[in-house]
Amino acid sequence: MGRLVVVSNRLPEVVSPRDLTEKQTASVGGLVSALRPALEASPENLWLGWSGRSVGAGQRAAVRTHRGRPASLVGIDLPETDVAGHYNGFCNGALWPLLHCFPGRVVAEAADHASYRRVNARFAQVIGRRLRPGDRIWVHDYHLFPLGGELRRRGFGDVPIGFFLHVPFPPHDIFSILPWARELLEDLLRYGLVAFQTARDAENYVFAVRRELGIDAGARQRVAAHPISIDPRPYEEWACSRRSVRRARWLREAVRSRRLILGVDRLDYTKGIELRLRAFGRMLERHPRYRKRVCFIQISAPSRTRVAAYVRLRQEVEGLVGHLNGRFGEADWVPVRYLFRSYAQEELAAFYREADVGLVSPLRDGMNLVAKEYVACQAGDPGVLVLSRFAGAAQELAEAVIVNPHDVDGTADALARALSMPLGERRARQAALIARVRRRTAKDWAEGILADLETCRPPGETGTEVGDGAGPAAERRVRARAGR
Repeated sequence: MGRLVVVSNRLPEVVSPRDLTEKQTASVGGLVSALRPALEASPENLWLGWSGRSVGAGQRAAVRTHRGRPASLVGIDLPETDVAGHYNGFCNGALWPLLHCFPGRVVAEAADHASYRRVNARFAQVIGRRLRPGDRIWVHDYHLFPLGGELRRRGFGDVPIGFFLHVPFPPHDIFSILPWARELLEDLLRYGLVAFQTARDAENYVFAVRRELGIDAGARQRVAAHPISIDPRPYEEWACSRRSVRRARWLREAVRSRRLILGVDRLDYTKGIELRLRAFGRMLERHPRYRKRVCFIQISAPSRTRVAAYVRLRQEVEGLVGHLNGRFGEADWVPVRYLFRSYAQEELAAFYREADVGLVSPLRDGMNLVAKEYVACQAGDPGVLVLSRFAGAAQELAEAVIVNPHDVDGTADALARALSMPLGERRARQAALIARVRRRTAKDWAEGILADLETCRPPGETGTEVGDGAGPAAERRVRARAGR
């Protein structure tokens, strides 16, 4: 068997501009954990991505290779203009809001799209020079939609190339807003395997291809739903560790043993943090018995801090926090504690374990692993997961209290219900949830996609096995695959 070649926008570590071997903060740590067993199967496996280095006009864009574990890293330098146009422009300004169903936020600039294409062509050029017979390629996420097509155009027609989309795929009416929607669908059709978080996302893709191109996607490639997950064992261990117990004791003392509602997110408009805060305030209005008896802790990891829209979002969230604390707070009670910082996963485990309610209420999310992390950290006296129906995790974690985050009153009542839920019901829900999280882990996710990649054939080849095709019957097959 040939090598596994993983390609993502960023490498497992954000590297310094000077030396690819200098490790800094992890950017795709969860993905590394999921892929580690497959990557460690051979010391020759590769992981390619942007080096983190941008070069000015006239400077040479180098390619740096570092032999390490679980794979050798290949860092690709990019011109400053293309970093701005590809990542900040097209990926964050056009694709991110489009895929998350925020059409009003889409900014579709031709110059940004040109940078997007150039970066994908650059990636294909670097990969093509390193491919060997028998290699398999696994491409990750929307930054690299065109990469499969770029590789096919360079003559790699027989190489198994799979693609996984970590974020949602929207309905056709929204995806078609993008001026280059047809072009991107044609690129996606060049992959032998296209995999999504949920059956709904896979169905949206199949329908979009049929409407835009008049093609049965399933007859050209394998289309599948493979929900990403976590390895629950470390979270279970962290939640019960001595360090976690000490942190939990400090946390309870800090809030004077009040009940805790917890939110953990990147600060992003897709996460619904403002509506979540409003729902907490509405709960205090509609269920005044919880005043002075509950605290809401919202942890927001900084994200895209130099982008104007995210600066405004931070200001709006912090203003709402101040409004709620001013309206409801007392001298001995701060209703909302807002933490604008990042925490290590081991530290978060203590917050998860102590929270009586884990509030995960994105407006749209591919999966949202916070929901699964929260479940993994519960023990004998478990908390309650309140989960948005628009998170991919809701397709699996049906025993959570499912809410529509746009329904502020409904979410407020769900929070009150979660806080008053009897121990027996909480334990029954938790038992079902943790069983699902343990049954389908990150390792299972990676193995499932790689198994599909092994069996798929180049797109369009006669006799290609249909993974999950177009039409109602094909959509049922997609759902069946997602539920395995």
